[in-house]
Amino acid sequence: MSHRQLILGVSGTAKNTGKTTTTISLLNYFTLQRIKLGLTSIGYDGESVDNVTGLPKPRLFVPRGVLVVTAARCLEVSSAKLSVIETLPIPTPLGKLVCAKVEREGLVVTAGPNQTRHLRTVREWLYRHGAELIIVDGALNRMAPMVETDGLILATGASYKPDSQQVAFDAQYLAEACNCLPVPQDLVREGLLNVGTTVVWGKNHKILAATTQSLLEPGELEPLERVAQQAVGLYCPGLITPSCLRRLMEIPFAPAMLWVMQDPTKILIANEPSLIHGFLLKIREAGSSVVYRKPLPLLAITVNPFYPQYRYETDNYEPAYVERSELKELVAKAAKIPVFDVVQDDCLGLASVILACGCLK
Repeated sequence: MSHRQLILGVSGTAKNTGKTTTTISLLNYFTLQRIKLGLTSIGYDGESVDNVTGLPKPRLFVPRGVLVVTAARCLEVSSAKLSVIETLPIPTPLGKLVCAKVEREGLVVTAGPNQTRHLRTVREWLYRHGAELIIVDGALNRMAPMVETDGLILATGASYKPDSQQVAFDAQYLAEACNCLPVPQDLVREGLLNVGTTVVWGKNHKILAATTQSLLEPGELEPLERVAQQAVGLYCPGLITPSCLRRLMEIPFAPAMLWVMQDPTKILIANEPSLIHGFLLKIREAGSSVVYRKPLPLLAITVNPFYPQYRYETDNYEPAYVERSELKELVAKAAKIPVFDVVQDDCLGLASVILACGCLK
């Protein structure tokens, strides 16, 4: 197989869904495979106790040799021995980003870049210094920079919603949103998408109407609504809010349209999986399709049956669990992509999905 470098995002649907456990499993597995690793996060992660429930959380125990990019103040509270290689001119609330190598394994607190362009800088630094696989620790509410990754692992479970069937439905909806096809190359070649605004085009790729870059308020859709019946395609380079998704579903656009969006994060930012599902379903029912300029494929899902259950009689939280095998089976059946329980299973299955995607070795 040909060799390439790969950057992978790991995002959780909520706290305590197993995102950190998934990241630790991947770090351990790929270290044993002698694949050189890079590690960073979107924002801050690594606290030892959940600050809402008071229950212990897994910490990022990072093996020797891993390249880490984190905020300067995080070095003070990490038990791993890290040798600093370079400081990047990227500020965070916890100091500038520091590029370091783990010389002695231990716990690492990560607080990485919050902006897409800063993650791009971090990615290029790690690649230049030999990282073959970069793992980016994130969350669904910090999704935007994940567009710089090659694919996504989603951690979900009972802490997100204790109803396993609802967890499965939302996993399905998120998989649908992430795994749309890339944009046809003829549109790219013709330069139709080299605009900074949302546009609707008709026959012969003639632009019929334009509005704002991001669709934030339903009133911004009025120019598009006036030409909806003549529309052949629509391109939105920016965010689409829930209110605009709902309004787009109401506008009588022509059938068999091509809906082009910049990347999946532009609709995932709505953080309403059922609404996103309804939007995509409406488009498909009209014989239309959604494509992305920058795909962000959801490669696999990990599930965690744990959730913190509040006890009124003691006024605190206690560990609770849904049925482990049922959760995994329901999510796998609904999402139709590989699903793993990294606590019960070993990491081989999940790692195989990543290796197939990246052809690392």
